[in-house]
Amino acid sequence: MRIAITGGIAEGKSTVLGYLRELGYSTASADDVAREVFDQPDVQAALQARLHVEGPVGREWLRQRVSESPEVRRGVNRIMHRSILEALFRHPATFFEIPLLLETCLQGRFDRVWVVTCGPEEQTRRLVERVGNSEEARKMLATQLPSGAKWVFADEIVRTNTTELSVREYVLAAVASEFGK
Repeated sequence: MRIAITGGIAEGKSTVLGYLRELGYSTASADDVAREVFDQPDVQAALQARLHVEGPVGREWLRQRVSESPEVRRGVNRIMHRSILEALFRHPATFFEIPLLLETCLQGRFDRVWVVTCGPEEQTRRLVERVGNSEEARKMLATQLPSGAKWVFADEIVRTNTTELSVREYVLAAVASEFGK
């Protein structure tokens, strides 16, 4: 069985994936794969050519450019997504953390979809805490589907705007339901 875990930025996907890893399940993260792909020399060369820059493309600089320009975002996606997906789908994991699962129409490649959510207010609070200002957080949130739009695709909705213990117990129960344990 292959289960996709998705949701918006700062909603707790990595935390849920960590709980699953602690339970002994094989996991894969699109974000981890993307970091590996980003560092590949051929990808760096393609990004430099596309963005008209010399030298290595930095993550923070690129994140800023992507949040400011849909055209830049589409160009970067064209360069990176195929390599990310190929590497991800070669992974023998049971649980896959894929933030842009629905935006890239990949939900059909999985047996089940779990959407992780904490609600828009908590998501914004967490993201502002992470990036340091509300304007940057707003830009980042604007590049993704609202989490509420993802719920209709969910086989399971994992709410993370509660205590860590409650989230952990919910994940344990969801796993038991999925695998009959």
